[in-house]
Amino acid sequence: MDGERVIAFFGLRTIKTGVAVALSVYLSGFVPRSLPLLAGVAAILCLQPTIAAGVQKGFTRIKATLLGGLLGLVFHYLFGSHPLMMGVAVIIALRILNWLRWEEGVALASLTVIVIMSQAVGEVIPYVFGRVFSTLIGVVVAMVINILVAPPRHFIAFRSKLKDLTANFPDFYQKAIQAYGDNDLELAQEILVEMENKEKRVALLRRELKQLPSAPTSYLLYLEGIDFREYILFDRSIEFLCNVTARIKDLVEVTQRRYQRKLELLAQNKTPDPNGLSPQFRDLLQALHGLGAMLGELHDSVFRLVADEETGVVPHIREQVAKIGWQQEQVRKELQSWEVELIRELDIFSLMSAHRVIYDLEGITEALMGLARTAVRETGQMLGAGAKDENNLREGED
Repeated sequence: MDGERVIAFFGLRTIKTGVAVALSVYLSGFVPRSLPLLAGVAAILCLQPTIAAGVQKGFTRIKATLLGGLLGLVFHYLFGSHPLMMGVAVIIALRILNWLRWEEGVALASLTVIVIMSQAVGEVIPYVFGRVFSTLIGVVVAMVINILVAPPRHFIAFRSKLKDLTANFPDFYQKAIQAYGDNDLELAQEILVEMENKEKRVALLRRELKQLPSAPTSYLLYLEGIDFREYILFDRSIEFLCNVTARIKDLVEVTQRRYQRKLELLAQNKTPDPNGLSPQFRDLLQALHGLGAMLGELHDSVFRLVADEETGVVPHIREQVAKIGWQQEQVRKELQSWEVELIRELDIFSLMSAHRVIYDLEGITEALMGLARTAVRETGQMLGAGAKDENNLREGED
């Protein structure tokens, strides 16, 4: 229990970094002409939140150190410690690094060139040897510790964050429709603030995911403990959330414009939004609320499959997809019935607003069904099934 408290207080990665530094400095003591400080710094920089990022940092440091060491060695023997030639050497190093697209190693390579050219005659080769091997020690130790000692398992935390993020999304489908129907600016503003907060959290998840290796053949996937199908599934989930938050914000904009039009009509002593009070409009709203409720149920089921791996929801998802298709037809019928009244009264604003609301809801529906198909396929393949369920899902949609 005491060990668990210590880990919880300091953080596992912090402790692993300290161990990596201590071990790197200790091991560098067995290497002639080594530089323990560089070994410790390399260990700190290479023990990253992901194994892939640590490996990338390590390779960058090694390549930059080797390039800077070689270039500094050549210029030192040709020109000594002449300040002007140090500048020329740095210029050449920068040009080579940019050409090789090793931009992350620019500072390290340049510093290595300067330090080596500043060494006294007879000390250059030993210094280069010590610098290169000290860096190697720190990099290797950090990588080994990150891989073998409680390696990061990102998707456990990722699932938890995704579940928390998407928990109340179904409510916003209904709230957005309610704000539009009631012409409720306050509710619309509340939704907008919440969506902007969601966008920030989605962006953080996207950055976390992009830190992981994304090539299906990458050996780093194995080191990270990642199933590539999981990566695809989470990537699609993030794309879906980006799409849906944008759609809901657009629904909010429709409500804001509708409210502004209400104020303009009142200022002209006209009845505000007369067609928004008609029985046909109420029937349309009822159909939209029905669609919003179904989308909320499907959203909940899809993310139970994505975040909780509840494969038992697949038949329910298929049923929900079929019901949503039927409800979309009801929405179109009610819209056509209301359109007659709008066209007769030349209320183009209300007509365009309604079409825009339905367009956004259909976009959400399409995105949600696409994610449902991906979730069924990828989850099924991870479990050795999937093709049959995906075909059944397509049949339900049709």
